[in-house]
Amino acid sequence: MQIHLILLFGFYFLFNHIHAYDFRYHNYSQVTNFLHNIAAHFPTKAIVYEIGKTEGGRSLWAIAISAYAPNQHVLLRPEVKYIGNMHGNEVVGLELLLFTLNGIDLNRNFPDYLGTPLSSPIRAFETSAVMSWMDLVPFVLSANYHGGAFIINTPYDRYYVGKQSISSDDDIYQLLARSYVNRIIETNQYCDVGSDTVGATVRGADWYEITGSMQDYGYLNYGTIEMTMEVSCCKYPNENLLMNYWNYNRDAMIELLFQAQRGVKGLILNEYFQPIPLTQVMIDDRRSVVNVTPLGEFWRILLPGVYTLKVFHRGYEIHRQQIMIQDLFVPLNLTIIIPQIAYLPYSSRPVRILSFFFL
Repeated sequence: MQIHLILLFGFYFLFNHIHAYDFRYHNYSQVTNFLHNIAAHFPTKAIVYEIGKTEGGRSLWAIAISAYAPNQHVLLRPEVKYIGNMHGNEVVGLELLLFTLNGIDLNRNFPDYLGTPLSSPIRAFETSAVMSWMDLVPFVLSANYHGGAFIINTPYDRYYVGKQSISSDDDIYQLLARSYVNRIIETNQYCDVGSDTVGATVRGADWYEITGSMQDYGYLNYGTIEMTMEVSCCKYPNENLLMNYWNYNRDAMIELLFQAQRGVKGLILNEYFQPIPLTQVMIDDRRSVVNVTPLGEFWRILLPGVYTLKVFHRGYEIHRQQIMIQDLFVPLNLTIIIPQIAYLPYSSRPVRILSFFFL
């Protein structure tokens, strides 16, 4: 698989057998130099690239890491992103990365799925950059690292219909979130168990409701399994604790990467082995609809079980089949061939939106 990170500490496990990492806080220049040094030392495994600019004109760096060809998308290789410090004062995710100079909270700045006005009418440069990045790369899984609590937050971050906070993929979210929490349970020694929320998994809206979050935006618009990882009760712990936080999270972060391999993946093509444009995949009636890539690829994280896989073209169902997921970590690999006669009749019809909510 390939992992993309925005100035995040989570990639150091790949290199710490060669590069001694200095566990201290880093400024923007130091982090920039570190990323470029990593790419220079491992040119076949890592590449640094810019996804946009901050409000102050600084580059928003991301680093892509994989066993080979980090500079390109490889057919059916799942893409995962880790993001840290969306809030600049929550530094355990690493130094400032998606920071803004205009007072906009980036985690309340993404378009709301139902069009509810946000706290700021201005879209930050950083928000626009991440939105373009998400549109370009078909991320299967995402973790957004925060601080100020020891809790794993899953969709939904707001109540979209009534007081319903549970997404269609709550079974997946609960398993992944609980698995991560159990891996880093030692973090609770730095928490005040009398006042802090410690070692819990929670649906965002049930904790406190916000509008415009990145995790809801990614999940609702792209079907990415998005989670918010609150991994330190203190937003700005002493430097001498950074190595401990890294040791607590290292194995959990590696294990989380492998979750992108569970479920089903494959190709959807016509009888001439050509991709079918404007195609989406839905599992049962789960409202996490994933877009099929221009190469015909799709990925869907699922737990073991029997499901109905549906294929839609321009919002119209053109194929369905039953699938069985038997293995936790070996994905079911499919090649689905759909003849042109099944989807061309819909080419002249208006595109229908497969809404997450029945409105």
